[in-house]
Amino acid sequence: MVKTWKHRFLLDVWAEPREVESLPLIVRARVRDLATDEETYVGSFAEIERLVEARLDAEGLTPRRWERDA
Repeated sequence: MVKTWKHRFLLDVWAEPREVESLPLIVRARVRDLATDEETYVGSFAEIERLVEARLDAEGLTPRRWERDA
């Protein structure tokens, strides 16, 4: 039996060069909620976590934990 997951997110992460070469690259990401096809652009892993947590909270999916949390 194959499970179909209702709550899935797709991440697209990239590094953008800056106009001034001596400045560090900017890492950005796009998070797509595959249930709604809504896209959100973020600039940190913390933002990704907050977005996913908020969507799961809205669906009442508690308690839960991230797989690799200590």
